[in-house]
Amino acid sequence: MKRLLRRHIRELALLAVVVLLMGFMASRSEYFLTRENLSELSRHLAEVGILACGMTLIIMTGGIDLSVGSLLGLAGIAMGYAWKLWGAGAAFGAVLAVGVLGGALNGLLVTRAKLPPLVVTLATMALFYGGAMIVSRADPVSDFPAFFAWFGRGHVAGVPTQLVLWLGVAAAAVLVVVHTPVGRYAAAIGDNERAARFAALPVERVKLGLYMGMGVLCALAAVVYTSRFATAKADAGKGLELQVITAVVVGGTPITGGRGTVLGSFLGVVLLGVVRNGLSLGGASTVAQEIILGSILIVTAIVNQLVARRLARA
Repeated sequence: MKRLLRRHIRELALLAVVVLLMGFMASRSEYFLTRENLSELSRHLAEVGILACGMTLIIMTGGIDLSVGSLLGLAGIAMGYAWKLWGAGAAFGAVLAVGVLGGALNGLLVTRAKLPPLVVTLATMALFYGGAMIVSRADPVSDFPAFFAWFGRGHVAGVPTQLVLWLGVAAAAVLVVVHTPVGRYAAAIGDNERAARFAALPVERVKLGLYMGMGVLCALAAVVYTSRFATAKADAGKGLELQVITAVVVGGTPITGGRGTVLGSFLGVVLLGVVRNGLSLGGASTVAQEIILGSILIVTAIVNQLVARRLARA
C-alpha cells in the first residue's frame, strides 16, 4: 500500500489541489457546484481531455504535436462537406481518414525524414489550417441532421456523451501506458532514444503509431466539437494545442519525456477547467484568467522539477 501511494504521489497531490480549488470556487459562486454547471464544464473539457490522452504518450517519447488544433479543424471541415455531398457514412469515413493521414504525415516526417517534432508539427499546423481555410473558403459548414447532436449534446444514462467518450479514451490510454509494451517503449525512447535503439526497440514504429493514434483522437475530437456547435469551422481548434500541452505538463508529464501519467493529464485538464470556469463565474476578465493559468503552469513546472530531483536522489 505504501509503495502504491508513493508511486502515485503526484496524482494524489494533484487530486487534492483539484478538490481544494473546487471548494474555493464553490465558496465564490453558488452556481459552481450545480449539476448544470458541472455538466457543461465536462462538455467544454472533452475535446482537450481526449487530445491530452494522446499527447501524453507523444510527450513521453520526447516529442510534441502542435498541429492537433489545426488537424481537428481540417477533419471537421472534411466531415461537413462529405456529409453534404454523400451522407453520414462518407462523413465519418472522411473525418477518420483525414485524422489518420494527418497523423501519419507527422509521424513519417519525424521518423523517416528525421526532422524534430517541434519543427514538423509547427509546419503541419500551418499546413492543416491553410488547407481547411482553402477548402471551406473560411465559411462554416452547418445543417447537420438532428441525430448528430447526440455526440456533442446528448446523454448516456444521464451522463454527457462527451464525458463518456473522454473517460473511454482515458481508460484505453491508461491500459496502453501501464499494461502494454507501447507504454514502456515510449518511456524508454523519451528517457534515452539512443539506448532504446541499441536495445532493438521499434523506435520508428512506436513513434509513427503514436502520431497516427493522435490523428484518430483529433478525428474523434472533431466529431464531438462539430456536434456540440452544430457547425464545422476551419478555426475550430485554434489554440487548442496549447491547452492540451499545458494540461499534460500540469498533470506531471515532463516536457522532456521519459515518463508520463494519463491520470495526471486527466486531472490537469480538470484543474485548468475548474480554474477557468470558477473565475468566469466569479466575474474575472479573460486577461486575468490567462495570467492566473500561466502562473499555475510556471509553479507546476517548478514543483515537478523539484519532485523529480528528490525522487532521483531517493
